[in-house]
Amino acid sequence: MRAALALVMLAGFFVLALGLTALLGVLAYVLFDRGDVEGGAFLTALTLIVGGPSLYAMVRAFWARPRPTGVPLTRATHPELWRHVDELAVLAGTRSPDDIRLVNEANAGVWERHGTRYLELGLPFVAGMTIGELRSVVAHELGHYGGGHTQVSAVTFRAKLALGMVIGQGSYLSAVLYAWARLYALVAASESRKHERFADEVSVAAAGAEATARSLLRGGPLGEAWNEYLRWYVSLAVLAGRTPPLLEGFRAYLDHPRRVHQLREIEPLMAAQEPSSIFDSHPPIRERVATIRQLSPFSGGVAEAVDERRAWSLLDGTPPEAVAALVGVQGPPITWQELAPLAGPVLVRRYADALRHAGRVSKVGETLADVLAALSRAELHKLTGAPVDASLTPEQVHDAAVEAVTELLGCMVSDLLVTTNRVTLELNWGGLFVLRTRDGAAVYPEDLVAPAVRDANQVAEVRFRLQTLGVDGL
Repeated sequence: MRAALALVMLAGFFVLALGLTALLGVLAYVLFDRGDVEGGAFLTALTLIVGGPSLYAMVRAFWARPRPTGVPLTRATHPELWRHVDELAVLAGTRSPDDIRLVNEANAGVWERHGTRYLELGLPFVAGMTIGELRSVVAHELGHYGGGHTQVSAVTFRAKLALGMVIGQGSYLSAVLYAWARLYALVAASESRKHERFADEVSVAAAGAEATARSLLRGGPLGEAWNEYLRWYVSLAVLAGRTPPLLEGFRAYLDHPRRVHQLREIEPLMAAQEPSSIFDSHPPIRERVATIRQLSPFSGGVAEAVDERRAWSLLDGTPPEAVAALVGVQGPPITWQELAPLAGPVLVRRYADALRHAGRVSKVGETLADVLAALSRAELHKLTGAPVDASLTPEQVHDAAVEAVTELLGCMVSDLLVTTNRVTLELNWGGLFVLRTRDGAAVYPEDLVAPAVRDANQVAEVRFRLQTLGVDGL
């Protein structure tokens, strides 16, 4: 009943918009017919203002068709992957996808276009999850098309899309339409939650409660890690125009003890997040995890040990150049260790210049000595400026400033030492580079400068250590 009411509400919005537009148009015609040009022109303008956004949204929604992107993973080249997906579709009570695509997003999704069903698998998920965890993610997405939910969701999808388009235009109608959308979400919440619970039950049936809970907790952190991996490591390959083993690199990045600790710290923060959209019917992750751990697989579910192998083994048969193209990498193969000295100096110079620019803009000064002097005066936030996100707490702003300046200052020190040939760069999965001195000693630039960024009283000690390494002008 609630699902039907929600559907009526969504349809009612567009019926109301069309009716109001038609009424205003008729009134404008009547005024023109009576010779009231001024009144007719006013109502005509009002008709366009009120009806234009709604009509535009409906036309866009009617013609909206997402297009498949990414790397096709066919039955012929990836039979093991398709075996898992076919099994999961049976568990969900729906048909298998017609097409599976590998995409450069920390997500997974099932959607349809002209009767063709597509499954998109995010490269970070496949590279960072176990087979059991990936099974639970795919099972959840297929679960949205099982359990008798397809008929309702297929009809409401385009109406929700159009409503979202109108809201997103930022016109004076947005506040009213946003309130309408919130009312829809409230009415549909019960049915939507039942739908999501069914999808989670399919996930538990596919991989067990623990693997399903892990996949939920790891999804957000994997996205964060993937973005950092692209920013610091894959950018080396882009700069050099060479192709290192990208999937192996991401696994090495994730498996480093420092990264394991960081991801564990992020998981509770992700679990506490609320849904980001009024149309997102998922309960908070913490609530979902608590419920999932109480579920038992329904009939036909997982009956054997969950597969803890790396999910990237399912990509066997995918050409490395196809994976590389997803992240904008091209060129002949190269090892990660060969890549570091080739492109590393360019990358550290880029970020060192970013800190120099911040020093110029803030009037702090652009040399390393200037930056250290500012830190000794507790002027860290002069270098980072005011936060863009006004919702951040002072503690979050400070932590972000510490992290950013530590990274940039580490790059500035690396740039100075590399330029004077005092060190060479070696790859470090825990912090981008190790600086190798002429006598073979290893220097970790971020660890070296971090005390000065965190505590103004430590600047003198850091300055002394930099002088010992041969940094001049301090």
